[in-house]
Amino acid sequence: MNIRKKLLVAALAAAVCMPVAADDHEGEKDPMLFIMELTVQHGHGKAFRDAMTAYMGCYEENGGETGWSTWAPVDGEPNEMWVVSSIDMWSELDNQDAAEETCWSEHSTELTSHVSNANRRIYRRMGDWSGDAEGYSVVKLHNFRVDDGEAFREVVGEIVDMMKDAESEHMGTWYGSVSQQRWAADYFVVEHFDNFAAMDADRDGPNDVMTEALGEEGASEVWDRFDDALADMEPYWNNILRRVDSLSYSPDDE
Repeated sequence: MNIRKKLLVAALAAAVCMPVAADDHEGEKDPMLFIMELTVQHGHGKAFRDAMTAYMGCYEENGGETGWSTWAPVDGEPNEMWVVSSIDMWSELDNQDAAEETCWSEHSTELTSHVSNANRRIYRRMGDWSGDAEGYSVVKLHNFRVDDGEAFREVVGEIVDMMKDAESEHMGTWYGSVSQQRWAADYFVVEHFDNFAAMDADRDGPNDVMTEALGEEGASEVWDRFDDALADMEPYWNNILRRVDSLSYSPDDE
């Protein structure tokens, strides 16, 4: 599979990402997540969807074997789309994909004509910190920029251990950056929801678990250490996204 196939629109000449050394929480089998953020031109939403659908139809017809999911932000710019795929090994990018080659040459001009900007980011799942989640259609990403990576990993590891000990039902999925982009998140954790209604339900989060384990004063001390590890500028932000099934592709479902 080549990079264009994995991200659908790599021919847009999105930013090139340089891999960096993994931290100690990176497991050999933890997959890398490729996120392509697309900005669709105003007034081109339907045309973009039609072009994407045509590409998907061609890809399926030609036996395309790589899946992706497409997500639309609920907040922020209304004309954004995130196309998300994953690989286990860098070597997978060397593989050829005949279906992608055929369909990209046929549909790339129409598809990319509706996109004004694209940016690619690469993260690796951090299995030691993550729970298991499936069947979700809404996610909330908590993004962190870090000044002291060692201190951040130490305190997050402690928080995660307490949540595991408490057998928390709402363990998030953590990702660490393997690319270097200015102002991009160094880490993010994903909250998963079956649907929007699930967001209305009360959940025991990390603060509840730590307060139960350490008391209010102890939990406050942990949060102070967490805050101290974050960057001074743009340390945190979040994104809420919904899955767009009509623009997502899974060969296993065909």
